[in-house]
Amino acid sequence: MIKYPCMKKIIITLALILTTTNSSFANVVNVDLSKMVDIGLKENCELKSKRMELKAAEIDIKIANKMKNPEIQSNIVMGNVALGNSSQAGVVLPIEVLKRGVRKKIAQEYSIKKTELEQAEHNYKLQIMQAYFDILYAKSVYNIQEERLKLFKNLVQITTDKPKYPSYEIDNLKADIQYAQQLIAVNRAKSNLISKQFELNKILNTGNDSVMYDTKESTLLGQWDFLNIKLPEYSSLEKIALKNSFLIKISDKNITKAQEEVTLQKRNRVPDISIAGGYAWQSHQHAPNDYGGAFVGFGMDLPILYNYTPDIMKAQVFLERNKVNRKAYEYQLKYELKKDYNIFKYSAENMEHSKKILEDSAKIVELSTQGYIKGKNSYTDLVINENGHQEVLSQYLTTLHRHFYSYLELIQDMGCDFLTNEDI
Repeated sequence: MIKYPCMKKIIITLALILTTTNSSFANVVNVDLSKMVDIGLKENCELKSKRMELKAAEIDIKIANKMKNPEIQSNIVMGNVALGNSSQAGVVLPIEVLKRGVRKKIAQEYSIKKTELEQAEHNYKLQIMQAYFDILYAKSVYNIQEERLKLFKNLVQITTDKPKYPSYEIDNLKADIQYAQQLIAVNRAKSNLISKQFELNKILNTGNDSVMYDTKESTLLGQWDFLNIKLPEYSSLEKIALKNSFLIKISDKNITKAQEEVTLQKRNRVPDISIAGGYAWQSHQHAPNDYGGAFVGFGMDLPILYNYTPDIMKAQVFLERNKVNRKAYEYQLKYELKKDYNIFKYSAENMEHSKKILEDSAKIVELSTQGYIKGKNSYTDLVINENGHQEVLSQYLTTLHRHFYSYLELIQDMGCDFLTNEDI
Protein backbone atom coordinates (compact mmCIF):
# COMPACT_ATOMS: atom_id res chain seq x y z
CA MET A 1 0.00 0.00 0.00
CA ILE A 2 1.37 3.44 -0.96
CA LYS A 3 1.57 6.01 1.84
CA TYR A 4 0.91 9.72 1.43
CA PRO A 5 2.37 11.32 4.58
CA CYS A 6 3.37 14.54 2.81
CA MET A 7 -0.03 15.04 1.23
CA LYS A 8 -1.80 14.43 4.53
CA LYS A 9 0.45 16.97 6.27
CA ILE A 10 -0.28 19.55 3.58
CA ILE A 11 -4.04 19.00 3.89
CA ILE A 12 -3.93 19.28 7.69
CA THR A 13 -1.81 22.44 7.46
CA LEU A 14 -4.19 24.05 4.95
CA ALA A 15 -7.16 23.18 7.14
CA LEU A 16 -5.50 24.80 10.15
CA ILE A 17 -4.63 27.91 8.13
CA LEU A 18 -8.21 28.22 6.85
CA THR A 19 -9.62 27.74 10.34
CA THR A 20 -7.25 30.30 11.84
CA THR A 21 -7.85 32.80 9.03
CA ASN A 22 -11.63 32.54 9.22
CA SER A 23 -11.69 32.93 13.00
CA SER A 24 -9.37 35.94 12.91
CA PHE A 25 -11.48 37.84 10.39
CA ALA A 26 -15.07 36.92 11.20
CA ASN A 27 -17.34 35.04 13.53
CA VAL A 28 -19.36 32.42 11.67
CA VAL A 29 -23.08 32.67 12.46
CA ASN A 30 -25.38 29.85 11.34
CA VAL A 31 -28.99 30.86 10.70
CA ASP A 32 -31.90 29.30 8.86
CA LEU A 33 -33.27 30.56 5.54
CA SER A 34 -36.07 32.64 7.06
CA LYS A 35 -33.69 34.43 9.41
CA MET A 36 -31.17 34.92 6.61
CA VAL A 37 -33.80 36.69 4.49
CA ASP A 38 -34.78 38.91 7.44
CA ILE A 39 -31.15 39.89 8.03
CA GLY A 40 -30.65 40.74 4.37
CA LEU A 41 -33.83 42.81 4.04
CA LYS A 42 -32.95 44.76 7.18
CA GLU A 43 -29.20 45.25 6.79
CA ASN A 44 -28.48 45.27 3.05
CA CYS A 45 -26.79 48.55 2.14
CA GLU A 46 -28.30 48.77 -1.36
CA LEU A 47 -31.84 48.39 -0.02
CA LYS A 48 -31.12 51.08 2.55
CA SER A 49 -30.13 53.36 -0.32
CA LYS A 50 -33.38 52.59 -2.18
CA ARG A 51 -35.39 53.39 0.95
CA MET A 52 -33.70 56.80 1.02
CA GLU A 53 -34.81 57.35 -2.57
CA LEU A 54 -38.35 56.59 -1.41
CA LYS A 55 -38.09 59.28 1.26
CA ALA A 56 -36.87 61.74 -1.36
CA ALA A 57 -39.85 60.88 -3.60
CA GLU A 58 -42.17 61.47 -0.66
CA ILE A 59 -40.70 64.95 -0.19
CA ASP A 60 -41.20 65.62 -3.93
CA ILE A 61 -44.96 65.54 -3.30
CA LYS A 62 -44.60 68.50 -0.95
CA ILE A 63 -42.40 70.28 -3.48
CA ALA A 64 -45.01 69.78 -6.21
CA ASN A 65 -47.67 71.25 -3.93
CA LYS A 66 -45.77 74.52 -3.54
CA MET A 67 -47.39 77.88 -4.25
CA LYS A 68 -45.69 80.79 -5.95
CA ASN A 69 -44.24 83.36 -3.61
CA PRO A 70 -45.62 86.92 -3.66
CA GLU A 71 -43.58 89.69 -5.28
CA ILE A 72 -42.89 93.16 -3.94
CA GLN A 73 -43.75 95.79 -6.52
CA SER A 74 -43.04 99.52 -6.50
CA ASN A 75 -43.46 102.42 -8.92
CA ILE A 76 -42.05 105.66 -7.61
CA VAL A 77 -42.07 108.77 -9.82
CA MET A 78 -39.86 111.78 -9.13
CA GLY A 79 -39.57 115.33 -10.37
CA ASN A 80 -42.35 117.35 -12.01
CA VAL A 81 -43.95 114.20 -13.38
CA ALA A 82 -44.83 113.23 -9.82
CA LEU A 83 -47.30 116.14 -9.73
CA GLY A 84 -49.61 114.29 -12.08
CA ASN A 85 -48.83 110.64 -11.44
CA SER A 86 -49.04 108.49 -8.38
CA SER A 87 -46.28 106.42 -6.87
CA GLN A 88 -47.09 102.92 -5.72
CA ALA A 89 -45.62 100.29 -3.38
CA GLY A 90 -47.32 96.96 -2.83
CA VAL A 91 -47.41 93.23 -3.33
CA VAL A 92 -48.20 91.07 -6.39
CA LEU A 93 -49.47 87.52 -5.78
CA PRO A 94 -49.16 85.13 -8.79
CA ILE A 95 -51.88 82.45 -8.75
CA GLU A 96 -51.73 79.23 -10.78
CA VAL A 97 -55.08 78.17 -12.15
CA LEU A 98 -55.95 74.44 -12.30
CA LYS A 99 -52.32 73.28 -12.32
CA ARG A 100 -51.06 72.74 -8.78
CA GLY A 101 -53.42 69.85 -8.01
CA VAL A 102 -52.49 67.98 -11.19
CA ARG A 103 -48.80 68.59 -10.61
CA LYS A 104 -49.20 67.10 -7.14
CA LYS A 105 -50.83 63.99 -8.61
CA ILE A 106 -47.96 63.61 -11.06
CA ALA A 107 -45.57 63.78 -8.13
CA GLN A 108 -47.29 60.69 -6.73
CA GLU A 109 -44.26 58.96 -8.20
CA TYR A 110 -43.79 58.10 -4.55
CA SER A 111 -46.20 55.20 -5.05
CA ILE A 112 -44.16 54.04 -8.06
CA LYS A 113 -40.94 54.23 -6.05
CA LYS A 114 -42.63 52.29 -3.27
CA THR A 115 -43.65 49.53 -5.68
CA GLU A 116 -40.15 49.51 -7.18
CA LEU A 117 -38.74 49.10 -3.66
CA GLU A 118 -41.12 46.20 -3.02
CA GLN A 119 -39.98 44.65 -6.31
CA ALA A 120 -36.32 45.09 -5.33
CA GLU A 121 -36.99 43.49 -1.94
CA HIS A 122 -38.82 40.59 -3.61
CA ASN A 123 -36.00 39.97 -6.09
CA TYR A 124 -33.42 40.36 -3.35
CA LYS A 125 -35.21 37.75 -1.25
CA LEU A 126 -34.97 35.33 -4.19
CA GLN A 127 -31.26 36.10 -4.52
CA ILE A 128 -30.69 35.16 -0.89
CA MET A 129 -32.76 31.99 -1.25
CA GLN A 130 -30.78 30.98 -4.33
CA ALA A 131 -27.42 31.70 -2.67
CA TYR A 132 -28.56 29.82 0.46
CA PHE A 133 -29.39 26.71 -1.54
CA ASP A 134 -26.21 27.04 -3.57
CA ILE A 135 -24.30 26.68 -0.31
CA LEU A 136 -26.37 23.66 0.71
CA TYR A 137 -25.74 22.11 -2.70
CA ALA A 138 -21.99 22.73 -2.29
CA LYS A 139 -22.12 21.30 1.25
CA SER A 140 -23.93 18.22 -0.03
CA VAL A 141 -21.35 17.66 -2.75
CA TYR A 142 -18.58 18.12 -0.18
CA ASN A 143 -20.23 15.65 2.20
CA ILE A 144 -20.60 13.09 -0.60
CA GLN A 145 -16.96 13.51 -1.56
CA GLU A 146 -15.98 13.06 2.09
CA GLU A 147 -18.03 9.87 2.34
CA ARG A 148 -16.52 8.69 -0.91
CA LEU A 149 -13.07 9.38 0.53
CA LYS A 150 -13.91 7.17 3.50
CA LEU A 151 -15.05 4.46 1.10
CA PHE A 152 -11.82 4.52 -0.89
CA LYS A 153 -9.84 4.54 2.33
CA ASN A 154 -11.82 1.48 3.36
CA LEU A 155 -11.14 -0.14 -0.02
CA VAL A 156 -7.43 0.46 0.48
CA GLN A 157 -7.71 -1.37 3.79
CA ILE A 158 -9.81 -4.17 2.27
CA THR A 159 -7.35 -4.77 -0.58
CA THR A 160 -4.48 -4.71 1.89
CA ASP A 161 -6.04 -7.11 4.39
CA LYS A 162 -7.33 -9.65 1.87
CA PRO A 163 -5.27 -12.81 1.39
CA LYS A 164 -2.74 -12.53 -1.42
CA TYR A 165 -4.15 -13.45 -4.83
CA PRO A 166 -2.89 -13.04 -8.45
CA SER A 167 -4.23 -9.50 -8.97
CA TYR A 168 -3.60 -8.41 -5.38
CA GLU A 169 -0.91 -5.83 -6.15
CA ILE A 170 -2.86 -4.29 -9.04
CA ASP A 171 -6.04 -3.95 -6.94
CA ASN A 172 -4.02 -2.46 -4.13
CA LEU A 173 -2.40 0.12 -6.45
CA LYS A 174 -5.77 0.97 -7.97
CA ALA A 175 -7.19 1.58 -4.51
CA ASP A 176 -4.27 3.84 -3.59
CA ILE A 177 -4.60 5.89 -6.79
CA GLN A 178 -8.34 6.30 -6.38
CA TYR A 179 -7.87 7.39 -2.78
CA ALA A 180 -5.38 10.07 -3.86
CA GLN A 181 -7.69 11.23 -6.66
CA GLN A 182 -10.53 11.48 -4.18
CA LEU A 183 -8.42 13.72 -1.94
CA ILE A 184 -8.22 16.14 -4.87
CA ALA A 185 -11.99 15.94 -5.39
CA VAL A 186 -12.58 16.70 -1.69
CA ASN A 187 -10.36 19.80 -1.87
CA ARG A 188 -12.17 21.04 -4.97
CA ALA A 189 -15.53 20.56 -3.27
CA LYS A 190 -14.29 22.42 -0.18
CA SER A 191 -12.98 25.29 -2.27
CA ASN A 192 -16.29 25.59 -4.10
CA LEU A 193 -18.17 25.56 -0.79
CA ILE A 194 -16.07 28.41 0.61
CA SER A 195 -16.66 30.37 -2.60
CA LYS A 196 -20.45 29.97 -2.25
CA GLN A 197 -20.31 31.05 1.38
CA PHE A 198 -18.51 34.25 0.47
CA GLU A 199 -20.97 34.82 -2.37
CA LEU A 200 -23.91 34.70 0.06
CA ASN A 201 -22.27 37.24 2.37
CA LYS A 202 -21.50 39.43 -0.63
CA ILE A 203 -25.22 39.40 -1.51
CA LEU A 204 -26.19 40.15 2.11
CA ASN A 205 -23.86 43.18 2.00
CA THR A 206 -24.57 44.12 5.63
CA GLY A 207 -21.50 46.35 5.91
CA ASN A 208 -20.28 44.28 8.86
CA ASP A 209 -17.27 42.16 7.91
CA SER A 210 -16.80 40.89 11.46
CA VAL A 211 -19.64 38.39 10.92
CA MET A 212 -19.72 35.57 8.38
CA TYR A 213 -23.20 34.14 7.86
CA ASP A 214 -23.67 30.49 6.97
CA THR A 215 -26.57 28.07 6.57
CA LYS A 216 -28.02 26.31 9.55
CA GLU A 217 -28.34 23.01 7.68
CA SER A 218 -25.31 20.96 6.68
CA THR A 219 -26.81 19.35 3.56
CA LEU A 220 -29.38 19.86 0.85
CA LEU A 221 -30.69 16.39 1.50
CA GLY A 222 -33.73 16.75 3.71
CA GLN A 223 -37.35 17.84 3.83
CA TRP A 224 -38.23 21.16 2.26
CA ASP A 225 -41.64 22.75 1.92
CA PHE A 226 -41.32 23.29 -1.82
CA LEU A 227 -40.95 19.52 -2.29
CA ASN A 228 -44.50 19.04 -1.00
CA ILE A 229 -46.21 21.68 -3.14
CA LYS A 230 -49.41 20.58 -4.80
CA LEU A 231 -49.73 22.83 -7.81
CA PRO A 232 -53.19 24.33 -8.35
CA GLU A 233 -54.68 24.86 -11.80
CA TYR A 234 -52.71 27.17 -14.05
CA SER A 235 -55.61 29.64 -14.31
CA SER A 236 -55.48 30.16 -10.56
CA LEU A 237 -51.76 30.97 -10.62
CA GLU A 238 -52.21 33.31 -13.59
CA LYS A 239 -54.88 35.24 -11.73
CA ILE A 240 -52.55 35.70 -8.74
CA ALA A 241 -49.61 36.64 -10.99
CA LEU A 242 -51.56 39.35 -12.83
CA LYS A 243 -52.64 40.75 -9.47
CA ASN A 244 -49.20 40.70 -7.82
CA SER A 245 -46.75 41.19 -10.69
CA PHE A 246 -44.61 44.22 -9.93
CA LEU A 247 -44.12 45.03 -13.62
CA ILE A 248 -47.89 45.15 -14.10
CA LYS A 249 -48.35 47.29 -11.00
CA ILE A 250 -45.65 49.73 -12.08
CA SER A 251 -47.08 49.85 -15.61
CA ASP A 252 -50.55 50.74 -14.27
CA LYS A 253 -49.06 53.51 -12.14
CA ASN A 254 -47.07 54.83 -15.11
CA ILE A 255 -50.26 54.96 -17.19
CA THR A 256 -52.00 56.95 -14.46
CA LYS A 257 -49.04 59.30 -14.24
CA ALA A 258 -48.98 59.76 -18.03
CA GLN A 259 -52.70 60.58 -18.03
CA GLU A 260 -52.08 63.31 -15.46
CA GLU A 261 -49.22 64.61 -17.62
CA VAL A 262 -51.64 65.01 -20.51
CA THR A 263 -54.08 66.84 -18.22
CA LEU A 264 -51.34 69.16 -16.96
CA GLN A 265 -50.21 70.09 -20.46
CA LYS A 266 -53.79 70.87 -21.45
CA ARG A 267 -54.25 73.02 -18.35
CA ASN A 268 -51.15 75.00 -19.23
CA ARG A 269 -53.48 76.71 -21.72
CA VAL A 270 -55.52 78.05 -18.83
CA PRO A 271 -54.18 81.58 -18.09
CA ASP A 272 -52.58 82.16 -14.72
CA ILE A 273 -53.53 85.36 -12.94
CA SER A 274 -51.83 87.91 -10.73
CA ILE A 275 -53.47 90.05 -8.05
CA ALA A 276 -51.73 93.20 -6.84
CA GLY A 277 -52.44 95.74 -4.12
CA GLY A 278 -50.73 98.31 -1.93
CA TYR A 279 -50.26 101.96 -1.07
CA ALA A 280 -50.34 104.81 -3.61
CA TRP A 281 -49.53 108.48 -3.17
CA GLN A 282 -49.18 111.62 -5.28
CA SER A 283 -47.52 114.97 -4.68
CA HIS A 284 -49.39 118.29 -5.33
CA GLN A 285 -47.79 121.73 -5.50
CA HIS A 286 -50.78 123.60 -3.98
CA ALA A 287 -51.51 121.11 -1.21
CA PRO A 288 -49.75 121.10 2.14
CA ASN A 289 -49.71 117.32 2.17
CA ASP A 290 -49.39 114.60 -0.46
CA TYR A 291 -52.49 112.76 -1.59
CA GLY A 292 -52.45 109.18 -0.24
CA GLY A 293 -54.54 106.09 -0.99
CA ALA A 294 -54.38 102.54 -2.23
CA PHE A 295 -54.23 100.65 -5.48
CA VAL A 296 -55.37 97.27 -6.71
CA GLY A 297 -54.23 95.46 -9.81
CA PHE A 298 -55.02 92.41 -11.85
CA GLY A 299 -52.95 90.56 -14.47
CA MET A 300 -53.29 87.52 -16.69
CA ASP A 301 -50.84 85.70 -18.95
CA LEU A 302 -52.29 84.73 -22.31
CA PRO A 303 -51.02 81.55 -24.08
CA ILE A 304 -51.39 83.05 -27.54
CA LEU A 305 -47.92 82.92 -29.03
CA TYR A 306 -47.43 79.37 -27.71
CA ASN A 307 -50.49 77.23 -26.97
CA TYR A 308 -48.70 74.08 -25.68
CA THR A 309 -49.96 71.85 -28.53
CA PRO A 310 -46.55 70.10 -28.98
CA ASP A 311 -46.39 69.44 -25.21
CA ILE A 312 -49.86 67.90 -25.27
CA MET A 313 -49.01 65.71 -28.28
CA LYS A 314 -45.80 64.52 -26.62
CA ALA A 315 -47.62 63.66 -23.38
CA GLN A 316 -50.24 61.70 -25.35
CA VAL A 317 -47.49 59.76 -27.15
CA PHE A 318 -45.98 58.75 -23.79
CA LEU A 319 -49.43 57.77 -22.55
CA GLU A 320 -49.98 55.46 -25.53
CA ARG A 321 -46.47 54.06 -25.14
CA ASN A 322 -47.14 53.15 -21.50
CA LYS A 323 -50.39 51.44 -22.49
CA VAL A 324 -48.55 49.40 -25.14
CA ASN A 325 -45.84 48.49 -22.63
CA ARG A 326 -48.47 47.36 -20.17
CA LYS A 327 -49.99 44.97 -22.71
CA ALA A 328 -46.56 43.70 -23.67
CA TYR A 329 -45.65 42.99 -20.04
CA GLU A 330 -48.92 41.12 -19.53
CA TYR A 331 -48.42 38.93 -22.61
CA GLN A 332 -44.81 38.23 -21.68
CA LEU A 333 -45.82 37.39 -18.12
CA LYS A 334 -48.40 34.87 -19.28
CA TYR A 335 -45.96 33.09 -21.61
CA GLU A 336 -43.20 33.10 -18.97
CA LEU A 337 -45.61 31.84 -16.32
CA LYS A 338 -46.81 29.00 -18.55
CA LYS A 339 -43.23 28.01 -19.28
CA ASP A 340 -42.13 28.03 -15.64
CA TYR A 341 -45.36 26.34 -14.52
CA ASN A 342 -44.64 23.36 -16.77
CA ILE A 343 -40.95 23.30 -15.84
CA PHE A 344 -41.86 23.13 -12.17
CA LYS A 345 -44.53 20.48 -12.75
CA TYR A 346 -42.21 18.12 -14.62
CA SER A 347 -39.34 18.93 -12.27
CA ALA A 348 -41.52 17.72 -9.38
CA GLU A 349 -42.15 14.46 -11.24
CA ASN A 350 -38.41 14.06 -11.83
CA MET A 351 -37.82 14.42 -8.10
CA GLU A 352 -40.01 11.39 -7.42
CA HIS A 353 -38.13 9.34 -10.02
CA SER A 354 -34.77 10.47 -8.59
CA LYS A 355 -35.74 9.41 -5.06
CA LYS A 356 -36.52 5.87 -6.26
CA ILE A 357 -33.29 5.66 -8.29
CA LEU A 358 -31.24 6.85 -5.30
CA GLU A 359 -32.73 4.21 -3.02
CA ASP A 360 -32.08 1.42 -5.54
CA SER A 361 -28.52 2.62 -6.21
CA ALA A 362 -27.65 2.65 -2.50
CA LYS A 363 -28.91 -0.92 -2.22
CA ILE A 364 -26.71 -1.99 -5.16
CA VAL A 365 -23.58 -0.54 -3.53
CA GLU A 366 -24.39 -2.28 -0.26
CA LEU A 367 -24.85 -5.67 -1.96
CA SER A 368 -21.76 -5.16 -4.15
CA THR A 369 -19.53 -4.36 -1.15
CA GLN A 370 -20.73 -7.43 0.73
CA GLY A 371 -20.18 -9.56 -2.39
CA TYR A 372 -16.60 -8.32 -2.86
CA ILE A 373 -15.73 -9.02 0.80
CA LYS A 374 -17.07 -12.55 0.38
CA GLY A 375 -15.18 -12.98 -2.91
CA LYS A 376 -18.33 -13.26 -5.04
CA ASN A 377 -17.46 -10.33 -7.34
CA SER A 378 -14.30 -8.47 -8.39
CA TYR A 379 -12.89 -5.19 -7.17
CA THR A 380 -13.58 -3.67 -10.60
CA ASP A 381 -17.29 -4.51 -10.25
CA LEU A 382 -17.34 -2.85 -6.85
CA VAL A 383 -15.70 0.34 -8.18
CA ILE A 384 -18.07 0.44 -11.16
CA ASN A 385 -21.09 0.18 -8.85
CA GLU A 386 -19.67 2.80 -6.50
CA ASN A 387 -18.97 5.19 -9.38
CA GLY A 388 -22.47 4.57 -10.64
CA HIS A 389 -23.86 5.45 -7.21
CA GLN A 390 -21.75 8.62 -7.19
CA GLU A 391 -23.34 9.65 -10.48
CA VAL A 392 -26.79 8.87 -9.13
CA LEU A 393 -26.13 10.98 -6.04
CA SER A 394 -24.87 13.84 -8.18
CA GLN A 395 -27.90 13.56 -10.46
CA TYR A 396 -30.22 13.56 -7.45
CA LEU A 397 -28.60 16.68 -6.00
CA THR A 398 -28.69 18.39 -9.40
CA THR A 399 -32.35 17.47 -9.82
CA LEU A 400 -33.18 18.77 -6.34
CA HIS A 401 -31.19 21.94 -6.91
CA ARG A 402 -32.84 22.55 -10.28
CA HIS A 403 -36.26 21.87 -8.81
CA PHE A 404 -35.65 24.60 -6.27
CA TYR A 405 -34.56 26.95 -9.06
CA SER A 406 -37.81 26.22 -10.91
CA TYR A 407 -39.65 27.10 -7.70
CA LEU A 408 -37.79 30.44 -7.50
CA GLU A 409 -38.55 31.22 -11.15
CA LEU A 410 -42.23 30.59 -10.55
CA ILE A 411 -42.18 32.89 -7.50
CA GLN A 412 -40.44 35.55 -9.59
CA ASP A 413 -43.21 35.44 -12.18
CA MET A 414 -46.00 35.55 -9.61
CA GLY A 415 -44.63 38.42 -7.56
CA CYS A 416 -45.26 36.45 -4.35
CA ASP A 417 -44.42 33.19 -2.64
CA PHE A 418 -47.32 30.88 -3.47
CA LEU A 419 -46.41 28.71 -0.48
CA THR A 420 -47.69 31.50 1.75
CA ASN A 421 -50.22 33.21 -0.52
CA GLU A 422 -53.72 32.83 0.93
CA ASP A 423 -55.42 33.66 -2.38
CA ILE A 424 -54.32 30.38 -4.00
